Amino acid sequence: MIQIDDAGSGSFVGGTCIGVYRPETNEYFFEIIPVELYNKENFKKKLYLDAVVDIVEEAFKALNVHKSETVEICRGYMFEKLRHWLDANGYCWYRTHISGRIQEIVEQNFMLYTMRLGVPEAYLKYTKYPFHFHKLLRWVFADYNNRISLCKTGWQSWAKYEGIQREVHDDVMKYSHIFCLKCGKHIRKGSRIKILRFVSNKEHFVYLHSKCHEC
Repeated sequence: MIQIDDAGSGSFVGGTCIGVYRPETNEYFFEIIPVELYNKENFKKKLYLDAVVDIVEEAFKALNVHKSETVEICRGYMFEKLRHWLDANGYCWYRTHISGRIQEIVEQNFMLYTMRLGVPEAYLKYTKYPFHFHKLLRWVFADYNNRISLCKTGWQSWAKYEGIQREVHDDVMKYSHIFCLKCGKHIRKGSRIKILRFVSNKEHFVYLHSKCHEC
């Protein structure tokens, strides 16, 4: 049996991880759809759906998938074109809820990928729903000029907040558990900081080392 799942399609930051898994032998293949396919121009063309087909085709060759093997694919919209490709190439497939080992692997690989993009490990592990759109806006706005290119800017939800006003003021850190969302390092309680404030779904605050904001 072959299982196909995705992770990151709902994350504003980064592309999307596509994973192909054979549970009987614990063989696994994954690839990332480049975030460039989610910019304003490419997103309209849905080129990311073509990328899914390319990745799965490469995975099937690498894993030597036979047409006698049953293929399970996630019910998500990411596999819209893949379903047609599977039909055209004579594979036996069906849509289902994907869970278990394949889901764990794909989600873990996407998390590692976002960490390589610069999202702090502590933010991903200790923030509730770290891939929520408005939570990720905090990380993006902490270093906007360098991070916006890492985002799915073709999304309509981004168009709504693209011109959002951001305010910055000086303060002193009152807490002992906060990390700077620009450098990812701990902010010492009592140290001078910059606080970036913006309002999207609610009021948000981004805490930065003073020197990080000035860089």
